[in-house]
Amino acid sequence: MFHDRLRLRTSATVDGCRLVTAVLGTALLATPTAAHGTGGRAVGLALPAVVVASVAASLLGGGLVLAAAGRLPRWRGAVPILLLALGALSVLLAASETPAGAVPGVVAGVGVVYLARNHALTDCGSCADAALGAVVLHRGFEGIVLATVYAADAALGLLGAAVLAVHAAAETAAVGSLYATTRRYAVGAVVLLQVGFVLGVVAGWGAVDAVPVVAEAGVLALVGSVLLAVGAREAYARHVASTAPAPV
Repeated sequence: MFHDRLRLRTSATVDGCRLVTAVLGTALLATPTAAHGTGGRAVGLALPAVVVASVAASLLGGGLVLAAAGRLPRWRGAVPILLLALGALSVLLAASETPAGAVPGVVAGVGVVYLARNHALTDCGSCADAALGAVVLHRGFEGIVLATVYAADAALGLLGAAVLAVHAAAETAAVGSLYATTRRYAVGAVVLLQVGFVLGVVAGWGAVDAVPVVAEAGVLALVGSVLLAVGAREAYARHVASTAPAPV
């Protein structure tokens, strides 16, 4: 059954590739944390508005995946590309902030995927579970950073809010795609991402100081390396499934 599911998810249709490419393009323009380069009260948005917009965009990304999964069951063959792009972006940004935090994060992220390779928590596999855990952590951390920015009276600009929303949609689409074979799991994964983000906002609002740069880089690197490892494993699994001889 596992090989049959992999074979079903192997090749991408033209329409499906266009859908993932569009999401990928927006993801490459986004930064994974809410606080980078934001400021300016003149164009600031209220915290509730930014939180609602980010959650709505994330739900939209998950909803598009659920809608497309039923009509275009083969488009998920392009999902590893999206995972690799999101992961590489996070690792590069972490390294640009501080290698001292990025290197341990990368080691930890790859180690998590390796250790969890035979310990899936759901029927969708260990790769999906690892990616979900990493992005829930990431969304929660985004919420913490966002709240600390507002607590310091540095209002988030319109562009920063748009970037946050677009990136949330891209991450949710990527994770939702890994769970799209089971609608119940897919809905649960999408909802869990929103819960993590909102809890992060609540936790960050009570923080006194801004999040240390080393901590930001470490979390970004950990999440990025998990997505890179998952994307590589998914790409390899699809390659094996596509080259395997058909059953007689």
